[in-house]
Amino acid sequence: MKAISFAEFGPANQVLKVSEWPTPEPGPGEVLVKLHTTGVNPSDVKKRAGGFPNLLDDGPVIPHSDGAGVIEGVGSGVPTSRIGERVFVYQAQHARLHGTAADYVAIDTLRAPGLPDNTAFDVGACVGIPILTAHRCVFADGDVADQWVLVTGGAGRVGHYAIQLAQRAGARVIATASNEADALACREAGAEQIVNHREPGWGRQVVEQLGGSQIDRAIDVEFGANLPELLDCLRTGATIATYSSTV
Repeated sequence: MKAISFAEFGPANQVLKVSEWPTPEPGPGEVLVKLHTTGVNPSDVKKRAGGFPNLLDDGPVIPHSDGAGVIEGVGSGVPTSRIGERVFVYQAQHARLHGTAADYVAIDTLRAPGLPDNTAFDVGACVGIPILTAHRCVFADGDVADQWVLVTGGAGRVGHYAIQLAQRAGARVIATASNEADALACREAGAEQIVNHREPGWGRQVVEQLGGSQIDRAIDVEFGANLPELLDCLRTGATIATYSSTV
């Protein structure tokens, strides 16, 4: 099979190489997926850049954790009825080096859920880690029904899923977006209110838009930069669930 791999750390255009690799065999409890798409997450970029110094100790790495495709083979303990099933895959690099930037991946059958026929493979490749992250941020410590939930960067993948999950769980959602297209995406996902995080003092604008109410839970994409604004709109005892920070 063809696969993209890297044997040294650095920029993508310098270290990623296309080469031939053996097609993996599905082990017990695994399925072999013919991949149509691969998803790139920030964690994949960090790995390639050298964020995990020991990553290459055992040789070149095929990157990426998420993808989508069709099951072509099964290992022992997996029903053959799964062959031909459209699936998305997530955490393909769990306890192994080789991920979804390849023609095939062998993966635990539980990490290859079915993908509906009306959902494109490119959408399936964007589901795994982003929606797991969003779910954790929304529900890690309990119910959010009837709470005001703030989602910063609501048009990003994690933010977009977080808005939907929180809204469906009975929360009221306000999101941040920096342009009209992103604001529309947030509203379509279920956000009731939008503030522009490019504007100074947007934390106070949140409270103003909520008629003086404060936020019960913030799901944040840029913790270091956003913390001062978050403190302006969170109630006493509120929760911040953050999944990224570059500051």
